[in-house]
Amino acid sequence: MSRLRPIPLDLPRKVTVRVDGDGRPRAVRGRRGWVGVAGIREDWRIDDEWWRIPLSRHYFEVILEGGRPLLLYHDRMEGGWYFQ
Repeated sequence: MSRLRPIPLDLPRKVTVRVDGDGRPRAVRGRRGWVGVAGIREDWRIDDEWWRIPLSRHYFEVILEGGRPLLLYHDRMEGGWYFQ
């Protein structure tokens, strides 16, 4: 009997981000160097699962220079940045 496993989609990937004094993303490091953030459409925080494994993330839906949208989040527990 085979056991079904979920297929992971849109797994977060680590990324290097430059932030301003308020911790908001201003540039993202891509394959060809730094790309500026032209604007932030929305931002929100998720603080959850405290009774198991704490989760605290600050999400940013950004528009990069050139118009490409990107969903970033800052993992407030470990301090890293990720994109999905």
